[in-house]
Amino acid sequence: MLALALRLASGSARADEPFAAGPFGVLPKPLADFLRAVDFTPWIAGLILLATLALWAFDRLRKRRRGVRQRILDLGGGARFRVVDAMCHAVWRGRAMDQNRLTRALEIARSTTDRAYTIDHIRETADRADRLILPMNFNWMRDGLTTREKMVVVNAAVSVLLADGPLTTTDRRFAAILVRGLGLSRHDLRDLARLMPA
Repeated sequence: MLALALRLASGSARADEPFAAGPFGVLPKPLADFLRAVDFTPWIAGLILLATLALWAFDRLRKRRRGVRQRILDLGGGARFRVVDAMCHAVWRGRAMDQNRLTRALEIARSTTDRAYTIDHIRETADRADRLILPMNFNWMRDGLTTREKMVVVNAAVSVLLADGPLTTTDRRFAAILVRGLGLSRHDLRDLARLMPA
């Protein structure tokens, strides 16, 4: 196959051979001929447009759900909301909310906000948390926070993650995404490693 590819690239292959160089490499000759005849520009443009629309719709949905969480907690978008919001994302263990994590999130939410939240407030907020955690999920949290406030967000979320035992690989991935979203550096996190035992 490699020899045929080299011969095709050099133009020394015979016309009756079953393979030919196409726009995507060495392919069966009929397929290579077809692909050369098709203009892929409209298809590629269409796929890019569809992907852009999907990302836009996904972002709008995430913002709408964040607004619902703000209304449930009766907080603006400041540091206190971000602390509780990060914890409400952290209460999930796999596909279910962990009761120990919920209880810990409630304790911290009450102490950081001076609000008389119930477990139902935290559960209802967590029900509307992003379930698909992607690298850009928490980027919005970094704006307007000091480094110290960002560390409070991370510490609260890690405290919730640790409420049911040592961190799992999924927990560590969540924490890493949160840290990146907040824009914290390794220098900022030098003391956090002690909170996250292996």
